[in-house]
This record gives sequence, C-alpha cells and structure tokens, in this order.
Amino acid sequence: MKLTEKHVREARLVAIKCHGTQDYDGVFPYEKHLDDVVEVLKRFDIVAPKFMCAGYLHDSIEDGAISYSKIKIHFGEEVAEMVFCVTDELGRNRAEKKMKTLPKTAKNPDAVILKLADRIANIEHGGKVDMYAKEYPAFRLALDNPSIPDRMAKPLWDYLEILLKL
Repeated sequence: MKLTEKHVREARLVAIKCHGTQDYDGVFPYEKHLDDVVEVLKRFDIVAPKFMCAGYLHDSIEDGAISYSKIKIHFGEEVAEMVFCVTDELGRNRAEKKMKTLPKTAKNPDAVILKLADRIANIEHGGKVDMYAKEYPAFRLALDNPSIPDRMAKPLWDYLEILLKL
C-alpha cells in the first residue's frame, strides 16, 4: 500500500477517536502524546508516511480501541506490524509485560525506531525519567538491532541517553 499525507491525517483522526476521553498525565488530552511522538520522528527526519501513521496509532491496539486487522486494511501491513510490535503483551506487572514485548519489538527494525520515539516523547514530557533510566540497560540490550541503519537509530539512542543523563 502506498501511503500518502491523506493517510497520515486519517491515522491521526482514527487514533484520536480510539483514545476518546483518555488523558495523558491526568491533564492533557491523549492526542498530545500522539502528536509528541510524531514530532520526535519529524525532528529526527523520520518522515515516511508509514512512520507518521504508526506514530499516531502506536497505542491504539494496546488501549483496545482498534484491531490489527482494521489498521492493516486502512493503513497497510507495515503500519499494522509496527503498531503490533510496540503493543504491550499481557503480564502481571510492567517488568513482565516488557520482558514479553521487547523481543517482539526488536524483530521489527521500524518498530524499534517507533518505540524509541515513544520513549523520547514520554521523557521529554517530563515523566518517569528515573524509571526509564533504571530500565535503560535492559531496554537497550533488548532493542539493539544491528539491521537498523545507524543514520536512523544512533541519533535516537544518543539523544535518549542525553535525556536520561547516562
């Protein structure tokens, strides 16, 4: 499927609908986080429509508002796979969820880029820096994928380390 700017605008609308009245940090409408993730991608010149669409839709399956199949029909398999690969698996706690999810994410180089943009957006928003810093060694080990071009991944990893003061 050849994605266009129209698809990107539609992905944003679908994502906003999926998140409904959900908030971000108890203050902002959730669309702020979605816009933040896409802005991080743009800042690092990752502007292919598949990334923009996935940036908006990245939490939509996890929050139970849309299925993989519907994303695939409307935005193509590449976008659906990226979103699926960053969607948390079930677990009793955060550590167990991440232990199950990160290997799935690591298998898809595009999903790793998306996950890094999501993590950067969360940290820049001001949340959970200590938690993310503590998780960083396992996060890096799990997601370090040599098949990702350095020109894409390295600037994201470097910036993430700056934000975490590592």
